Amino acid sequence: MKRHIQVSLVIPTYNRLMKLFRLLKSLNRLTPLPDEVIIIDDHSTDQTPELLKRWKDLGNGICKKIVLKDQNKGPAHSRNIGIELASNKLVAFIDDDVVIKSDWVEKITAPLSNAHKSLVGVGGVVNAFKKHIISQYYVIHNILEAPIQLNYLPTVNCFFKKEHLMEVGGFDDNFLFAGGEDTDLCLRLKKRGFFFDKVQDAIVYHDFSPNFIDFCHTWLRYGKGTHLAIHNLRRDSLD
Repeated sequence: MKRHIQVSLVIPTYNRLMKLFRLLKSLNRLTPLPDEVIIIDDHSTDQTPELLKRWKDLGNGICKKIVLKDQNKGPAHSRNIGIELASNKLVAFIDDDVVIKSDWVEKITAPLSNAHKSLVGVGGVVNAFKKHIISQYYVIHNILEAPIQLNYLPTVNCFFKKEHLMEVGGFDDNFLFAGGEDTDLCLRLKKRGFFFDKVQDAIVYHDFSPNFIDFCHTWLRYGKGTHLAIHNLRRDSLD
């Protein structure tokens, strides 16, 4: 029987059937396993609900919780549902278009063994699932990784202490798209005196789109989301 680590892994998903299927296969190869996996389907219109039902029925020694939303409200809303449902003190986040390295759970949670009480979250490294010019741009510039100054942790590969996520009210549901909601959350945590860490060998492989139009749309979302996060921080500072 595989060893478990007491962490709840939260995964929002929306209309990415084949990528989600690939992720679920990589979850089965994890050693040790997360104690709990919570997947929130953001009202997909493909066969995602059927896939999740079949996956849950397989068992595999993991506590599996599946939520099928009746409205599309974005990944921030989905992650908040996952936080509420999480049974463990640690809540980890990944995206539905990644593949996880088999030792990821152990590596990402390792810093807690000698952690300062103000350490609120840990991020890992994001490599490309397929190499092409756009994916290499993301990887070379560490776009989806926590920056050196650790201002925030991208939710493609990280975990937080649940109690402090609850203290700040979780993610802001006003972020209806992917981009900036993790920055906003982390800025609010930093304002309370918490800090983050990064683990170089906690690795996920992200499936970056090779399409240049997708690349442009992504950067537009990131720019809009970052602007909103900074605006929220300034507004809260004035209150």
